[in-house]
Amino acid sequence: MGVTWTNAEVVHLLLRAGFGGAEDEVKACLALGREETVRRLIAGEALTETAALTPFDQLNAEGKKALDPVQLGDQQMYWLYRMVNSNAPLIEKMTLFWHGHFATANYKVKNVTLMVQQNTLFRKYALGNYKELVLATGKDPAMMIWLDVNRNKKNKPNENYAREVMELFTLGIGHYTETDVKEAARAFTGWTYSEKENKVAFNPKQHDNDPKTLLGEKGNLDGDEAVDIIFHQKSLSTFLALKLLKYFVTDNPPDSWVQQVAKHIVEKATIGEVLHELFLSDDFYHPNLRLALIKTPADYVAGILKTLQLPAARGHAQAMRKMGQELFSPPDVAGWRGGASWLNTNLLLARYQFAESIAMQMNNKKLMPADATPKQAELPEEWVKLWSQRLGITQLSDKTLKGLSAYVEDTIVHTKQKNAGLRGLLQLILISPEAQMK
Repeated sequence: MGVTWTNAEVVHLLLRAGFGGAEDEVKACLALGREETVRRLIAGEALTETAALTPFDQLNAEGKKALDPVQLGDQQMYWLYRMVNSNAPLIEKMTLFWHGHFATANYKVKNVTLMVQQNTLFRKYALGNYKELVLATGKDPAMMIWLDVNRNKKNKPNENYAREVMELFTLGIGHYTETDVKEAARAFTGWTYSEKENKVAFNPKQHDNDPKTLLGEKGNLDGDEAVDIIFHQKSLSTFLALKLLKYFVTDNPPDSWVQQVAKHIVEKATIGEVLHELFLSDDFYHPNLRLALIKTPADYVAGILKTLQLPAARGHAQAMRKMGQELFSPPDVAGWRGGASWLNTNLLLARYQFAESIAMQMNNKKLMPADATPKQAELPEEWVKLWSQRLGITQLSDKTLKGLSAYVEDTIVHTKQKNAGLRGLLQLILISPEAQMK
């Protein structure tokens, strides 16, 4: 029995493969059908007829001066703008995935231009070949600064990159030895980045040409050959499959699903092909998986702006930082921890404050759902359902629905001045438990 393609399935896909969708996007996907919607997401084709992204140097934030390319806050705001407005939401979602996977932070790199250059690299390979991305990232200036590649020299190898490329990028803990780290570090010697010349180069005099043994394979290995050997390991596909499933599906995927996705990683040439299989699988749409993941701050902020069709602003990127996710500045080499860590008391308060600011800035005309009928306007539950649907929330618990309906009864249905009550309803829905989930 196949999956029915209803509003709930569409919203589920758009929340996981992007940052949610405005009502017109949801309707468009319903008309397109599951296969065509997934095809467009993977291909980076627009789901609806929308304007192209405004280039960075042409975008004025909040009607003020143009964005400054070397200001971190402006680049954070522009990436958020892309998340909200891009015709290729899955590419932005995967760019964010790789940013956490190959976690690199400007507090050490201290060069916004290089961080943006790395971000562009992640976007280029977002759905591409994973091995090519690993190779390209190893010669990325921001990564080279972050993991001290310049210090990795023939007579004094630095193990930082060698360790992380196996532990965090490809194999995971337990699938290599300390000797493998030392041997890989020797293989990666010789690469340098000159910030003065903005140039990555290979210095053969600083490369260790002696024989090495890495993961059981012997040879006079260089960095690319070391990556080849790493990609021969069976644990790589399982490691990446688990990480993709945790990002897109559930915190605790069954091993059978992990192995299925791992098989696709081995067989398919690109990550896009792997995700195509995932998003077309019936299991992906199982009702138990809806609202099963906690939204990241990027999901939360970009999703609200997208569904309400509000412009991204500098303050919104700053709000993300207060929620625990500062773009271009993950906390350490392991990236953001995710899951329940997003919802501690202080971080949850930041979400509440953001929800309040959004509700307060809403234009009065936008507060009334356009498709509300006079009969619906008299029924508290209908108000709640209309607004929840507009915000991409397809299911509410009985407790949440009852509480919100009581609020509507008191502040909207039986009053002439409805705007204050509508703002309150919007804020309450945005801080509801369901609004924190995807």
